[in-house]
Amino acid sequence: MDIKRMLNMCKQANRHEGKRVTILGAGIAGLVAAYELERLGHQVDIMEGSSRIGGRVWTHRFTDGSNAAYGELGAMRIPSEHKHVLHYIHEMGLADKLCKFVTVFEEQNALMSIQGKVFRMKDAPQIFQKRYPSIFSDTRYSEKTKLFAAWFKTIVDVISPGNLRYSLECDLSSKLMDELERLDLEPYFNDHSQTIDLHSFIKANPSLRARCSKALDMFLSDILVETSHDLLQLEGGMDQLVNHLAAAVKAPIKFNQKVVGLHVHEDYVKVSYLEEGQLRTRHCDYVVCTIPFSIVRQMELGGFDDDKLASIHNTFYCPATKVLFHCTEPFWQKAGIKGGASFNDEGIRQIYYPSVECNPASSSTLLASYTIGDDADHLGMMSEQERYAFVKNAASKLHPEIETPGMVVNMATIAWGNYKWSAGGCSIPWGGDITSESNHHIHYLEAARPQNTLLFAGEHCSRFPAWLQGAIESSIEAVYDIAASKPATKSTTPTPSVSVEKVNAPTLVGYGA
Repeated sequence: MDIKRMLNMCKQANRHEGKRVTILGAGIAGLVAAYELERLGHQVDIMEGSSRIGGRVWTHRFTDGSNAAYGELGAMRIPSEHKHVLHYIHEMGLADKLCKFVTVFEEQNALMSIQGKVFRMKDAPQIFQKRYPSIFSDTRYSEKTKLFAAWFKTIVDVISPGNLRYSLECDLSSKLMDELERLDLEPYFNDHSQTIDLHSFIKANPSLRARCSKALDMFLSDILVETSHDLLQLEGGMDQLVNHLAAAVKAPIKFNQKVVGLHVHEDYVKVSYLEEGQLRTRHCDYVVCTIPFSIVRQMELGGFDDDKLASIHNTFYCPATKVLFHCTEPFWQKAGIKGGASFNDEGIRQIYYPSVECNPASSSTLLASYTIGDDADHLGMMSEQERYAFVKNAASKLHPEIETPGMVVNMATIAWGNYKWSAGGCSIPWGGDITSESNHHIHYLEAARPQNTLLFAGEHCSRFPAWLQGAIESSIEAVYDIAASKPATKSTTPTPSVSVEKVNAPTLVGYGA
């Protein structure tokens, strides 16, 4: 639904102003909810467990100042069709910061390393025959079919976690090659057969997806988005959006308040939280919980129905790991690389270059490794220093300049699977026990379903898991539910109070800053 229409519905439904709403989490979902609820005349307060805003929007700046080198440890791109995100970028006066994000397979001078062989992406067709003998040795299929299958396999290998790479191997050997052979593939190669247009192919030939495993079929949607030529970013850092939203919210954000319990009553919610080593409780009329279910399931929960508890405990989260290198110069530009991504199959997977052109004489940031799934788990188990050394060694196979003394002056990393406040990079519909798209539809609706006056928002409660679009859409839906709800004739909410118990609270430390 169009976001302006959604916001207009919130205004029309808002017949009872002055409700008191507590928002758990100061990520994009929590900040949007706070912003819109205040505009509707409601009283808001925000509790954040960590010491920072943004959640999984995290721009790391290596130095101070407006021209500081930076990289994205979290969200880094915006599909042009994600109108909810673009709405708030315009609303916050950031439209002039929007620029193109050059994505994987879009820069033909980018590099690929497969089984120790390094080559440019534009030279891939000549390399594939040696690297994929199981595909090219099969005499039942035409050369076009084999080359298309090799590209298809490469695209999946670059972006997907290990279980889906294995799924594609099985699908190719059992049925996908036959399906490709019967289709006209010529229109989907570029002029020199260097690459394929997977977007147009999938759109025109849905029969191929029908022959894929369910998990691979659903992940293809993510692949199509990630390889789109219509991705955007905010020049200067994605954190500009959350910073502007936070500045536009009147309510203060209370940091270092770790929620450890949620107890739902008929018309109020008891929130238990740790602050400065003490366990405190407060009673709230309405609560919007934007905390990932990977963290909610660690809490003490009361008053939840069985289906809701099942949703909280069964939502599957995928790990993701990023490693940033602050380099003294954008050495990759000398090789004609102006954005996009290279690929290394030695465990670091994707290497992203800045899409914004860098001054050759100034420092710049390289996203030296972006992994998800089993690759992210492998890196996540290392100490930060071990991870830096591993990534530096693997990335230098593509770019020997990395080993030049003084080239890499600083590094930053995050393993979202280990991060205290999310325990995962994002929720995913193609993992766990979810085996079909219809099951995912049921799953996200159940994730978003309220428990009396406790509402839920976040990418895990949406049709767009892993994207800012989903976090915002679910947040607006929670705002509507609050606006449309009719307060109890006589409030039975206890007078706000705090009970205190001395406990040994864990230290609140950010990861990878």
